[in-house]
Amino acid sequence: MTASKLASRSTLFTLATGLVLVALVGWRVASLGDYTFARIVQDFLNALTLGSLYALIALGYTMVYGIIRLINFAHGEIFMLGSYFAFYAMTLTPMHWGLALLVTVLLGGTVLLVLRSLFNLEEPRRTAALALLIFAGTFFLLAFRNMGWIEALLLSMLATGVAGVLLEAIAYRPLRGAPRESMLITAIAASFFLQNMGQLLFGPRVQGFNAETILNRPLNFTIGEETVYYTGILIVVPTVTAVLLFVLNLFVTRTRLGKAMRATAQDAEVAQMMGVNVNQVIALTFFIGSILAAAAGVMYAIRFGQIHPLMGLIPGIKAFTAAVIGGIGSLPGAVLGGLLLGFIEIYVVSLFPTLSAYKDVFAFVLLILILLFRPSGLVGEDLTEKV
Repeated sequence: MTASKLASRSTLFTLATGLVLVALVGWRVASLGDYTFARIVQDFLNALTLGSLYALIALGYTMVYGIIRLINFAHGEIFMLGSYFAFYAMTLTPMHWGLALLVTVLLGGTVLLVLRSLFNLEEPRRTAALALLIFAGTFFLLAFRNMGWIEALLLSMLATGVAGVLLEAIAYRPLRGAPRESMLITAIAASFFLQNMGQLLFGPRVQGFNAETILNRPLNFTIGEETVYYTGILIVVPTVTAVLLFVLNLFVTRTRLGKAMRATAQDAEVAQMMGVNVNQVIALTFFIGSILAAAAGVMYAIRFGQIHPLMGLIPGIKAFTAAVIGGIGSLPGAVLGGLLLGFIEIYVVSLFPTLSAYKDVFAFVLLILILLFRPSGLVGEDLTEKV
């Protein structure tokens, strides 16, 4: 099937979904009269924020699947780790210099080793400069700064990216030549392991993510006589998501490593014969996907104000659903699926408050419909005609 036909089908499906939502809004306004324009705007902001978070997590699923055809079910737990790294970075700093030095050596050393392997940093001067930057920057942030959300976000993204690389090296790389079912079972086992390890290390209880930032301050604006209430996080989440997606697109399409990733996704064996380091590409894919999941985890924690070791389960499953809806393996599809899922979830609950207890069901209903009528997803490649 040609790309134009895929695009037209996806556009028609998206337009049909939008028309259904508009029709529901119109019905609500006409029948009950309590659904004002201000409330529509409020729901739009909430839906855009939630859909952006789903899109960031879904990108990790779809990137890993596109490279090694693996559904990384532990990706939701990587999302959870990102939120905890930021939480402790914001609440435990500044540290005593001795503890800060110990954490800097352990974290900085691990980060340096991973970055050297990912980006082939063999030149001594560049390695020394990178080491100085990592160790000095980490020690300064830990010992002399009460970290704000921006520093915590960046540190969490880096630490979580390293955790994703370690997960791939320990759990998945030894099974690279094994049947695909073995890697799938390992991914499920890794998910359970990280959930239980999180409960052991962080405690099983829900913790409040109450660090005071400008993102939590209540704001409002008026539309006519109606007031729309929001916080800074509702604006920051879509903005950060758009920036990260823009940078990711530039990396994949314009850089040498990005071209290597696309070649590996198309045919790993041929790419390796052409000189591509497939192990490096796969590790880099896990690194980038984990960075995006960490960004989503931090903003999710700020948005909803709480974290717990099992917090990645439902968002992870929904993001996987979004990736399948958009077309697993397609970056634009992951974004489209995440946004679509966020808008459906917010607007249906807002239009039908009695269904709020079943809001998690909508994702799976939409998934079933997509698998029945469009198994390759909205913008996924249809392989039925290929030999």
